[in-house]
Amino acid sequence: MPVNAPRLSRREFAWGGLATAFTIRSAFAAGTVTPTRVLLGTTGKVSKGIYTADWNATTGELGSITLAAPLVSPSFLVTRRVGSLTRIYAVSEDGKDDSGVNALETIPGSRELRLLNKVSSFGNGPTHLSLSPDGRSIFIANYGGGSIASYHIKPDGSLSEAVSHFQYEGSGPDPSRQTKSHAHSAQVSPDGRFLLVNDLGLDRICIYRIDAATAALKPNDPPVWQAKPASGPRHISFHPNGKWLYSVNELDSTIDILAWDAARGRITAIDRVSTLKPDFPPHTAFAGEILASADGRNVYVGNRIADQTIAVFDIDRTSGKLKLKQLAPNGGKTTRHIALDRTGKWMIASNQDSGEVVVLQRNLATGELSAPVHRYPLDTPMFATWI
Repeated sequence: MPVNAPRLSRREFAWGGLATAFTIRSAFAAGTVTPTRVLLGTTGKVSKGIYTADWNATTGELGSITLAAPLVSPSFLVTRRVGSLTRIYAVSEDGKDDSGVNALETIPGSRELRLLNKVSSFGNGPTHLSLSPDGRSIFIANYGGGSIASYHIKPDGSLSEAVSHFQYEGSGPDPSRQTKSHAHSAQVSPDGRFLLVNDLGLDRICIYRIDAATAALKPNDPPVWQAKPASGPRHISFHPNGKWLYSVNELDSTIDILAWDAARGRITAIDRVSTLKPDFPPHTAFAGEILASADGRNVYVGNRIADQTIAVFDIDRTSGKLKLKQLAPNGGKTTRHIALDRTGKWMIASNQDSGEVVVLQRNLATGELSAPVHRYPLDTPMFATWI
């Protein structure tokens, strides 16, 4: 499977490189830390890096938004609590061959972050990364480069050079979006044994076995689950029970509901649903981030471009199948990312094209979302998480 393929800018698509799904987990030590700050990843000509704001978990309000770390296009982050500090790993999605992944950590008593190191992503346009449950390995997907890479995390939190690197080749049936591989996410399984890579360009999910000691990757048997042609698998989110997997497809705005065999690392299709209302004009809206709630009751997907909503689904607790129950207004344009706080009560939507961070309230009984409760201007917000 490792092959050579030409590099391609993440920004080639005419509507400005809108992309990105899968769910990101901020790795707080379970039940021991109450998040009091939000980190916001950005891109654009005005924003300068990772921003931070105080977080009020009672009202869902953000405090003053200030720059925490000057970085190039930190569009996706993961975090892990280590003692009194939080370590942060962020892509630099600048669409160039020297794109990279950054290791940072909090500074006691300061709102700023300390840069530990930056290493090459071995592919341009890195768009997603995930952290192993034990905090020893990290994995990155290069959308523009059509590749993935793995890294070992050193005891001081800094990153090694790449341990494994896989370059993909091929194309899909969509002539405007699938001329080559576009690895859109690299998500670790809940038990840390497997890595699942959604490739929007090749309509497939690649599966690898992870060597926990070294971060080395080895293709699983079978190594690939093939999605519907021209669907464009973007991101995935595991159900909390570990048995079901939800894969959002950007190009046709659908979700594949999948059964996950955690022992063998195998995927089996269960069902498929649209994220849009019936008879919505095809190929005009493009699904973004996907998120399964921690209580296991709901799945959320950001719809973009022709439809500016957040789709809310109920999860059947027996089969894992989804039923659309609400299309909630996202409060802006082009929701690149959605995230729920640890209470499950508040959602932050990063509305890329309208330049706003929007807070919505989640009904804990029904899973439905309110109209926007708070709005905060920020140039090209791409991601939000709590520390």
